[in-house]
Amino acid sequence: MTLTTEIKDLYDQGRISTRQMMRFQFASGIYGFISRAEPFTYSGVEYKPFGLIEVSDIGGGTGTSADGGFTLTLAESPDDGLTPDVLTQIEIEDYRDRPVTVMDAHFHPDTGALLQVEVVARGYLDVVEHQVDPERGYILVARCEGRQLDYSRKNGRYRTMTDQARRAPDDKFFQHAAKRGRVDIFWGRVAART
Repeated sequence: MTLTTEIKDLYDQGRISTRQMMRFQFASGIYGFISRAEPFTYSGVEYKPFGLIEVSDIGGGTGTSADGGFTLTLAESPDDGLTPDVLTQIEIEDYRDRPVTVMDAHFHPDTGALLQVEVVARGYLDVVEHQVDPERGYILVARCEGRQLDYSRKNGRYRTMTDQARRAPDDKFFQHAAKRGRVDIFWGRVAART
């Protein structure tokens, strides 16, 4: 996604208000967080305030390997209600291989109006580590795999009429596929028999 001219001009002037947003899609629902003091609703999801999540450098990979992964680090903040007990509740969730999206929300500095939301990274939550840091206290470190894994995943489809009818009931493309047999076609000369 490219930034609009208005946002680029505000960046050049040093006046843009950019807030980081994160969306986690778990089996129990979609959870959003935004780095500001008040909640914010975007695309039907309420993003709750946070201020202590760090995002590692977002790698860019090619191919089907899991390069391009990134790490999210969340430190406890009892003043904001993020106690160690709250942070350990992630273990209740089925979080492995669940989608994670990191975004930048650009707001107008004078009006506070949302100008644009830019997706910075997409990935899948892989491993959540629980650590105790002597300076920051209890922290969660969530390691995310990049979307390159999508290229190597099987989609589970079989090319049959039944499978196609689930997607497009009137499409008859595979109606003869199961009826065709294997035909051996001879190619070349018959060898002379001796």
